[in-house]
Amino acid sequence: MDPTIGQSGDRVGAVEPAQRSAALADARRRASATALRTAEAAQERRAEQREMTRAIVERAVGANTRLSIARSDAADTYVYRAIDVDSGEVIKEWPPVQFARFLEENGADASLVQDALQGQLFDETA
Repeated sequence: MDPTIGQSGDRVGAVEPAQRSAALADARRRASATALRTAEAAQERRAEQREMTRAIVERAVGANTRLSIARSDAADTYVYRAIDVDSGEVIKEWPPVQFARFLEENGADASLVQDALQGQLFDETA
């Protein structure tokens, strides 16, 4: 039997168990590091999207607002609301398609617009 190391398919004579164990541990470390970098990049992307969306809403309805995303009771969709921070009054309300178009018209990238359409703009609860 010819054991192989890794995915390359290179044949080797005899592999010591310690070598095999070290190779597997190294492969796991590399996979973990890659997964960590991917997760960190996704987190940075979400933070950038949050800031971009806040800036767009702030420009449109004023600086003293917050964005609320809620599931609509009437339909199986999301509703976006700009709410005055002091009074709690709803200043503006958008359905997903209109909000996505609003983001697009104000320079948001395509992935942000797509997330808005799916109601996945933020992965947070207030």
